[in-house]
Amino acid sequence: MKRLIFLVCLIIGISAIIAAQESEAVPWFSIGGGLFTGGLMDTGGIADFAFLIFRKNFFDVRNHFVFRGGSFSNGGIMMLTEKISFGGIFSGNFRSYGYAEGGIGITANGSKKIFEQPLFYSIGGGGGTDIFLLETMSIYFEAGYLGTVTDGVWNSGGIFQIGWKGWF
Repeated sequence: MKRLIFLVCLIIGISAIIAAQESEAVPWFSIGGGLFTGGLMDTGGIADFAFLIFRKNFFDVRNHFVFRGGSFSNGGIMMLTEKISFGGIFSGNFRSYGYAEGGIGITANGSKKIFEQPLFYSIGGGGGTDIFLLETMSIYFEAGYLGTVTDGVWNSGGIFQIGWKGWF
């Protein structure tokens, strides 16, 4: 079942790239990184790759692949999530958006090594803002909620992210 879900997400992602609306005025891809705090991971780093799925007037939908790592003093947590953002670029230098995300991760602690089972699953949502410093570079701020399930135990909390993105 997990392989089927992964295959469906992969097909949707590739199809979205092929079917994406292209516009010269709107950046098609972004890649970025930053820091986060909150949730079950305390603090850590984030890497984000996104591409445009749909654009109509000022409204756009983007698909993000996000890698997070944190809590390394407690053994470490690493997760890969897929995030869908809904928003728009206003006046050329400001993008506001909401997002929903879900993913899978691995963790370690005193009784479990990093690649041992069980994996954990995450789900979250929130909103953010990109402030364009240049036409091809922005800083972003996001605030939201991130929850995880591992061994049938639900952990959750708020999360705040800050970072930069390069747009092309």
